[in-house]
Amino acid sequence: MVLGIAMMSAMLPTAIGLNQAIKERRGEEEEHKEDTRKVRSHLTVTCDVNEGSHAHRHEINNAKVYLGQDHKIYITKNPNSSLTPFDGHFYSHPAFQEGNTAGLITMSGEDKPLARWVFLDSETNEMKWGGRNESDGHVCGPFNLTVDGRYITLEDNQKWLAVRLPEGYLRSQRAKASGLVDDHDSAAPEWTLYFDRNDGTIARLPAGTQKMEVLLKQTPVDI
Repeated sequence: MVLGIAMMSAMLPTAIGLNQAIKERRGEEEEHKEDTRKVRSHLTVTCDVNEGSHAHRHEINNAKVYLGQDHKIYITKNPNSSLTPFDGHFYSHPAFQEGNTAGLITMSGEDKPLARWVFLDSETNEMKWGGRNESDGHVCGPFNLTVDGRYITLEDNQKWLAVRLPEGYLRSQRAKASGLVDDHDSAAPEWTLYFDRNDGTIARLPAGTQKMEVLLKQTPVDI
């Protein structure tokens, strides 16, 4: 009995030291994660090696995220002149508790570039960007990083989708929006970013829609 107590007494400082080391490491990881949240970054899309067709993986994997003039968010390796690269970071959003960094902002490609919110359209599950008026009533977060600090989450999930709508549907939508006959040569890239919030996004999209499950990765901006 005495020997057992002596052994426990000898082990106690070691256990305390180990617990302290674990706490310090976790604290350092959280501090690093918080620093990463503040870094200006581009967004890169990646996908699983078995996701979709080979041709689609070639188009999507390691493609960058861009802002369209129509406030949609595009995924492409061949951006046209109308697109602006995502250039942003996590930021405090008024919809969440004080001191949060649950929002996501990006610099816009407007004539006078401004910091704009990234948000999920609550009706279509399509990711978009815009000012306060455009984002009100939609899902503005909480955005976060995965435990390893590499990927972006929304509402603690990574239900990101690259979606390509049927070309005929795209033409009719563009014509409807502009009130003019669609000019195919000026069409925006086809893949756009969605978030399958209710596990039913694709069911509400037109027949012939293509989709791929993807991840969003931060890539620091070279300053």
